[in-house]
Amino acid sequence: MKVNKLFIALCLSANSYALYAGGPIEPVMVTIPAGSFEMGSMDYNNAQPLHKVDMPEFSMGKYEVTVNEFRQFIRATSYPASQECRHELNGWFRPGSKGNWETNALNTSEYQPVVCITWQDANAYVKWLAKETGKPYRLPSEAEWEYAARAGTKTNYYFGDDSDNTLVCDYENTGDLSGENILQRDSNTSYYNWTGEIADCADHSGYASIVGMYKANPFGLHDMVSNIREMLADCYSGDYSKASSDGSANLEGSCESRAIRGSSWHWSHWPLVQRNSFPEDFAGGVDGFRLALDGKAPKLSKASKRFLARLTFAQEQEQKRRDIQPKFPQALTNVTLQQTGDAVTISWDKSKESDVESYRVYRNEIAGGMFKLLASNLTQTSYTDSNVSPYKYDYTVVAVRYHKQGHYSEPVSTKAGWVNVPGRVEAQWASDYSGSELTQTSDIDGGYNFTGVGGISDNASLKYQVEVAKAGLYQLEYRVASPRDTKGFELYANDEKAGVNQVVKTGGYHEWQTQQGKAVYLKKGKNTVTVKSLDNNWKLNWLTLKQG
Repeated sequence: MKVNKLFIALCLSANSYALYAGGPIEPVMVTIPAGSFEMGSMDYNNAQPLHKVDMPEFSMGKYEVTVNEFRQFIRATSYPASQECRHELNGWFRPGSKGNWETNALNTSEYQPVVCITWQDANAYVKWLAKETGKPYRLPSEAEWEYAARAGTKTNYYFGDDSDNTLVCDYENTGDLSGENILQRDSNTSYYNWTGEIADCADHSGYASIVGMYKANPFGLHDMVSNIREMLADCYSGDYSKASSDGSANLEGSCESRAIRGSSWHWSHWPLVQRNSFPEDFAGGVDGFRLALDGKAPKLSKASKRFLARLTFAQEQEQKRRDIQPKFPQALTNVTLQQTGDAVTISWDKSKESDVESYRVYRNEIAGGMFKLLASNLTQTSYTDSNVSPYKYDYTVVAVRYHKQGHYSEPVSTKAGWVNVPGRVEAQWASDYSGSELTQTSDIDGGYNFTGVGGISDNASLKYQVEVAKAGLYQLEYRVASPRDTKGFELYANDEKAGVNQVVKTGGYHEWQTQQGKAVYLKKGKNTVTVKSLDNNWKLNWLTLKQG
């Protein structure tokens, strides 16, 4: 008997494993009624033209596909899923690190959505499930996703426009007070000043949430706006000029990039009409999928009923944990800044909440940048920072109760100082600028560079305050990146034009070169140096002024 059992086990094929174990878990599906809607938005160039789509009846997964469901596929097929993932946090997601659908730094539950997989991995799962069940499960089309996410509404989100960002936490897992606390604790980085405003509420999740923990949309679907981004069947196109009117997926072109919709726990959420794309072979810690099927939702199989019972128990246990979480403190008010010489003193009003235990002070590297913790366990209502820098940046203060911090106060900013010349002048040391924005640079020395959509704009102005040790001519050099030859920029010293400096092609936006400019006369003492762009498609990392 034992020999027979062993023989049977050895003879089981990978394809029959799932059925031998009781059948594959099929997703809990929701019937989406037939109807028509206007797809797209005039707020985004890639979501135009607006066009009417007539949708037939179809069904969509009530939840995103979970780790538990994906596990059955891997066990049944031994499919070689991706083993690296852009997922671990260290101030930012690492470009690639060891980790897969099962073992990664972000998943903590079998009932979170599966991530750290590629589109190819998701598609392989879909094909396997369709073959095993005889039902043509598939990834949703982009039109199906938007129609289902809207659920008959016309506002930014199915729960309204939520302009003050206070409702979203009842419906979605997004960048909020809960996530900000965990992100700062685990990674010393922030949602604030990254991809939008932090939601002024608590969704009680710092990473991806167990599916179905928040209120459903009017069609009965959960987590449609934000938990993880959801992979779709469509080949990504830059606009809707070739979009179908029947809701079918766009499969034209080489299809190296696929459409992906929705936001994730790691970002502030955005309107559901916003579109994005990603490569087929990219594995990320915030990317997963749900399934679709033509026609009405099928009845639950026995395996699906067992899965749903386990999921429901996990949801109930997680809800009990969330129900006992303390409230977050209110934001502090009347924060002021006093800057004297080499020190900055921040003061604020004492919290009106009697159980607030302490305060924390945060500071960013550049004005408008992400905040990093500067001081904690403060019991007084002021703090002096003696480690000041010669450029503009911001401070903010939070109240702390039970180790949970409230929303950031309104930030207060330093005034730009004077940069010593001769020497290097970093891009972010500008005292004032317009027509451009600062982002982390890809150059070898790190730091920040000026750029924008299409690089620095053709009317950008970047102003620097420099203090010169000795009057005379100073040779200009500048560190730039550009995919083409440009008209460059005019340089002004103390509001007087000092010449035009060309920016020549470096090979691309991530190919950096140090280029020579013209000499400029600077007086002894305080001077202003202004860069006025004459063209776009270039980036600036730093300037140097060397005495000839």
